[in-house]
Amino acid sequence: MKKYLTPIIVAAVCLLAFGPLLPSFFGPEWRAKWILAQAANEYLDGNPEKADESLKRAELLSDKLAIETEYWDLKFDLVFNKEKPTPEAISSLFEDSVALISRTPAELQPDIAIFVGERFHLRRENEFAVRMMERFFPAIPKRDANENNSLAYFRALTKKGLGTALEEVDAALVADGTSRTEFLDTKAWVLHGLGRDKEALPFIEESLKKIHSQLKQFEGISKSDRSRFEELFIAEVEDAVENNSPENPPGSRLDELKKEFPYFRPIDLELQAKRIAAVRFHRACILDELGRTEESELDYRWLDRFGFTEPDKLN
Repeated sequence: MKKYLTPIIVAAVCLLAFGPLLPSFFGPEWRAKWILAQAANEYLDGNPEKADESLKRAELLSDKLAIETEYWDLKFDLVFNKEKPTPEAISSLFEDSVALISRTPAELQPDIAIFVGERFHLRRENEFAVRMMERFFPAIPKRDANENNSLAYFRALTKKGLGTALEEVDAALVADGTSRTEFLDTKAWVLHGLGRDKEALPFIEESLKKIHSQLKQFEGISKSDRSRFEELFIAEVEDAVENNSPENPPGSRLDELKKEFPYFRPIDLELQAKRIAAVRFHRACILDELGRTEESELDYRWLDRFGFTEPDKLN
């Protein structure tokens, strides 16, 4: 009889020890994550319809999917990884997203709204990004600096609500206190949208100046290499003929950086280049509106040399 009692006693002890954890392993949240993984596999196997059905089942099981990056990646891929998603499909994605975020704890909603809004922005659906943030953000005085800056920038991209955007970015600058480069860039881009380019120019110049200053403090570069690193990133491209010659094709400066600084990950160098490119493109647009085209041409040449031949896509 004792040989049968031993496993029962062991099982009872394990249940006492791990019993409180079982709901997290076998409850709705765990099943939702399992179905999410199944949906991802179905999508990768070329069955988007099955993946969509599985994702909807997972959504019914747990609201906590709203904090899962993999969930949003798949949800957006199902709509946008098509030749041309319909307006109805995009609108439905927005409504479904709002419904799920609404069921999450209130303190998490603004962060999730930024995350989802940025995904709409990456698909160039900035009006939905603005609507998402408006839906879940508190009033301007109650937001943090990042929330106000993000919404102001997306408003600038839609060219709507620019008066409100100016209030938001000003609140971000006051709250931050350090005049971060992205906040200065947003302020300039909002003023540009309002047709106040003379006011915008000092802000965009200061933003670029701060980025260049930060490059000079880029970690991991030896003293002997630093001047070359700064030259490739910062130096102007003066000669248009040279810039377009076969010896110096578009993108050559970024290629040089990757070759001369192999101890940096290429993605890190690309991100730095894109960060500078966005601000230089904004400055070029502002200078164009002010009729200072010789100066804006320097920015356009820099963009070409780094391979940003479609600068509109930087926004």
